Amino acid sequence: MSEQYLSVEYTCKHPSCQVFCKKGEIAIEKSYFEELSAEIPEEGVFKSPNGACRMGFSQPFKAVRVVPMTEEAMQAKAAEAEKASEKDPIARLSAEHQEVLKKLDIIEDQVRLRDVEGLWISTAAVENDIILHSIKKEEEVLFPLVRERIPMGSALIAIMDEDHREFISLLHGFRYALQEDAIEDGLVRSLMINLRNHIRKEDEEFFRFCNDYVSDEEKATMFAVMTKMEGEHKTLEAGDRKAKPLAPLGEDRKVIDAEIRSLKTVSSIGGEEMCCGGH
Repeated sequence: MSEQYLSVEYTCKHPSCQVFCKKGEIAIEKSYFEELSAEIPEEGVFKSPNGACRMGFSQPFKAVRVVPMTEEAMQAKAAEAEKASEKDPIARLSAEHQEVLKKLDIIEDQVRLRDVEGLWISTAAVENDIILHSIKKEEEVLFPLVRERIPMGSALIAIMDEDHREFISLLHGFRYALQEDAIEDGLVRSLMINLRNHIRKEDEEFFRFCNDYVSDEEKATMFAVMTKMEGEHKTLEAGDRKAKPLAPLGEDRKVIDAEIRSLKTVSSIGGEEMCCGGH
């Protein structure tokens, strides 16, 4: 006889869950759910399974709705969720993170090999991703929608904005050095740490908040706008590393913002004809 599964809608009883997981739905084996329920004496409350709580350890979850599911129903629901995610703008943003992480692995290999030309090309690709993904899609579409909705939204978005400017600055500084045949290990190490931590924060916390506060209709609009942005985006090519030196970016926020505005203009169809190495 096959294992019976349950679909359990829950709310977390931990007081910090206005900031963390708050509510959700999990699919779980019936026998495992019964084990978790037995660990907490309160009626209708169960211990969260490993990995379910965003705080990283088990919490008391209140079961709001428990529905039996066959294995076939589980598979059908998973297939339905996968199909729906194809037009989910937040799922798309998360998938784009995985592509950036793959490029960071390539950059690390190139740093070990001291491959200046390879790094010039791969860092241009990451710069292109940051402009389209972070600056255009997130800052212009997602952030304004959720700023006032999610708990501590303005503060969280301010952190994300600052992250974007931090790794733009680090990336620019690293590419500036590449033009002089130098590989700045400290800069690229900081870039890797910043980008990976930022991706983790968005995937594990921020995007989950967004999913709770953005309606299906709003997601459909976001998806259409982001798709249009992709069509209008002009890929930032690496260009000739020695052709036109990059200007030093500096640490001033206004200078960084001006550089970002320049990159956004260059990467939009109809903007000035210029490659990544020419700003």
